[in-house]
Amino acid sequence: MWNNNNNNNNNNAHIPPSPSAPTQEDYGPPPPFNQPQQYHYDHEQQTSPSSSSPPNSSSSSLDKQIGAAAIAGGVAGLALAGPVVGIVSAVGAGALATRKNNKAGDVARASGDVVLAAGERAKKFDEKHHVVNKTKKAAGGFFQKAKDFEHKHHLGEKTGKGLTKGLQFVANKIKPKESTK
Repeated sequence: MWNNNNNNNNNNAHIPPSPSAPTQEDYGPPPPFNQPQQYHYDHEQQTSPSSSSPPNSSSSSLDKQIGAAAIAGGVAGLALAGPVVGIVSAVGAGALATRKNNKAGDVARASGDVVLAAGERAKKFDEKHHVVNKTKKAAGGFFQKAKDFEHKHHLGEKTGKGLTKGLQFVANKIKPKESTK
């Protein structure tokens, strides 16, 4: 019924694809069936500390870069529009990072480089200042003090009883009165 072939006689015009729709040329040829895809990225332009890794780890480095791009996309989407958009953004950024010869893929990989560099910097900062261990220690002390306070004063129990009484009061006030006719 729907035929866009120009050789037929029912004057259906050929409808070209939308200019915003990606074409096969945008992504290059598809990979052969049942063979893993190989992605190549010019690591000379890469600024993250992982660029000094041995040549054998280029796929591992690219995997980290793709994962980091997904993290960057997810955080941006979460910050801008919430968790659902965050998940979609993460998947989209990770997928874009796998594309070569594509400006969007270059941007996604670059955002992955930023995340990797930030992670390495945070790791070095923690190694120097032991922030994670200090935070764990402080949090453990805080929770222990909170537990001791609760055990001594029964704050949770008192709060629960008060909340229950308050909600029962409100429920009784808004409940329709029964008529006794």
